[in-house]
Amino acid sequence: MKGEEKGSLARVLEWARAAGWATLIACTALAGGLAVTASHPPPNRRLSDEERRVVGRIASALEPGWRKSSIHNFPEDYWSQDDDFGASEHNWAVDEANRRGVPVQEIFRAIDEDLRAHPPLPPSKSGASPCKPRPSYD
Repeated sequence: MKGEEKGSLARVLEWARAAGWATLIACTALAGGLAVTASHPPPNRRLSDEERRVVGRIASALEPGWRKSSIHNFPEDYWSQDDDFGASEHNWAVDEANRRGVPVQEIFRAIDEDLRAHPPLPPSKSGASPCKPRPSYD
């Protein structure tokens, strides 16, 4: 009887091993088939030269408002003013990219090109604010 039980257990283990390999092969084939037949998203639209000029000018016109709002939100806290300004610019760029159906990099490229074509006068701050504790935490 013990020999029959060992033979039966060996057959069950052999069947389980074969079922495991069969499952692995089937899943691999399915994943490969899905990967090969998947549709590719269309390439992202790019801004034309004129659109980039317009977007850059719009961002340039909005920048003073973002700076003023940052100063109002964080008086005497220059580090947080810089962060708030960056967040305002980033949020606008993401919204603008979604509205125009382009990658956000296209919006930042437009801003960069505009800054190079029309440097601000007086020159804007180009360094980082020192990290200091906030004057108040209320």
